[in-house]
Amino acid sequence: MPVKEKFPWESFPYRLELKDRVAWFQCQEHMDKEIARYNLKPKDYKVSAKRGHKIIRPERKPNRKKEVVKPKSNSKKREDILRPTMKFKTIEFAKQPNLLAPRYK
Repeated sequence: MPVKEKFPWESFPYRLELKDRVAWFQCQEHMDKEIARYNLKPKDYKVSAKRGHKIIRPERKPNRKKEVVKPKSNSKKREDILRPTMKFKTIEFAKQPNLLAPRYK
């Protein structure tokens, strides 16, 4: 098929060919929106661009399961330096209040 028939309009350099119709787009973003809108799979359509225009494929993510990385266990001293914890003393009062000399637990 000649280029003039494939791309009849000068300002629409991207072509999306489906099973039942053909659509032309001004930019690849518009074409990607159309593909996403109808949840089209790569086997359902054919994409082409006029000479001088590139079709940029999105990077595929690898189908690897993410490995769980365990954090290194720190020694107690190092852990206390990195994340100091507040140590509180609780005050317990006697049954008969002796406010001047409280007992610490």
